[in-house]
Parts: sequence; C-alpha cells; structure tokens
Amino acid sequence: MEYTLLIHGDERVWNALSEAEEAELDAAHGRFGRQMHEAGVTVRYGGGLRRSCSARLVVPGPDTPVSDGPYREGHEHLGGLWVIDVPDEATAVSWARRMPAAPGDLVEVRPVRVT
Repeated sequence: MEYTLLIHGDERVWNALSEAEEAELDAAHGRFGRQMHEAGVTVRYGGGLRRSCSARLVVPGPDTPVSDGPYREGHEHLGGLWVIDVPDEATAVSWARRMPAAPGDLVEVRPVRVT
C-alpha cells in the first residue's frame, strides 16, 4: 500500500539553518532514500519543497484567481514529502520515525488513495 510521509515544520527554523546545515539535511535525506531502497521499499517519490512564499494557490475553474501561498497563516508549512509503497501502516510509521528532520519537524503518515 502506498503512504505519503509529509514533512511539516516551522519555516523560521528552516530559514535559520546555515548553508552547511541545510546541505547536511539534504544529504541525510539522500541517505534515507538509499536506506529505504536497500531495505526493499519502493520509493515512488521523495523531495523537498521550496519555501511557502513560492507557492501559488489556484481555485479550480477557468476564470478563478491565483493567489500567493501559503494557504494558512502561521509558521508551520509543508516542507517535503516521500511517497513509499510498504506492506502496512506500521512499516510506514517505522520509516517516518527514521526520517532526518530539522528541530521541531513533524512527519504526517497518510495512506494514498490511488485514483
């Protein structure tokens, strides 16, 4: 079953990371992806997202406005995601527990509904 591991964090923390700290976190995610692959986990996708100020919000429809993101007030935003195919939720949670993270980050584990 496919699960999405969604990384939520405080952009103030991410913005305070030095270039070296950000590079190490990126490298840690690369190692994390290789660990999953070596363990036989199918990784459908993994990647970080640019800062929320780069987001655009679109209401579906032909003549609807496009606005700047993020969609909610506050400092915590979606920072990245992994889509993995594992046997069950317990396995997905196990991988979420091992994910590299900035201080205060949370990982949401959510099953994917394939359409």
